[in-house]
Amino acid sequence: MPVQRMTAKKVRISELVNGNWVKKEGMEPSFVVAPSGEEISRARIMGTVVSRFLADDGNFASITLDDTTETIRLKTFKTTKPLDDFEIGNLVDVIGKVREYLGEIYILPEIVRKIEDPNQELLRKLEMVKKPGKSESGKQERGESEKKKPEPEKKGEEKGDDKILLKKEILKFIESGEDGVEYGQILENVKGKETEIESVVNEILAEGICYEPTPGKIKKI
Repeated sequence: MPVQRMTAKKVRISELVNGNWVKKEGMEPSFVVAPSGEEISRARIMGTVVSRFLADDGNFASITLDDTTETIRLKTFKTTKPLDDFEIGNLVDVIGKVREYLGEIYILPEIVRKIEDPNQELLRKLEMVKKPGKSESGKQERGESEKKKPEPEKKGEEKGDDKILLKKEILKFIESGEDGVEYGQILENVKGKETEIESVVNEILAEGICYEPTPGKIKKI
């Protein structure tokens, strides 16, 4: 039975490195339990590159990110991509799988993007401030999204048709790559909201239509 690909959660680095690692057996994904109690197996973080290392033989690379709350390393094995394109001082947005080794929480990157607009960092910090959390009483605090009135949803049939069309477009694009395509390429080439695209990608992986030969690369079976 295919394992469902978990949604990448936008978090502060401190939520990862100060959390508790939970190792799962078999194909079930391991995860970090953040101080808030949230379980995170895939994360999306934004930070500044403060150090980098590329092995001479091209089999390992790492960069350290700082988002002012903590630092964390991104690591790649058997390749230096996609970390070889970034320099100290670059602001980057990262999506990747959370991993642990010898007590160190790190990220196995799937997508790493250089951010040119510093306003994006401010927007991400505002998102983190508005992120619903838990108060001392244990009740969930209300974020801005909860205070706003929800927008009217599309009718079920119309919404379903849109998802079918998006799924066909994503599969068509994946099939265009002989060895599969990077998840970031799907986001860049398929029209649609990132959350909707990620939902469809998760669905086709869970259904066994596609698989990940390497982290962040999607290939049709």
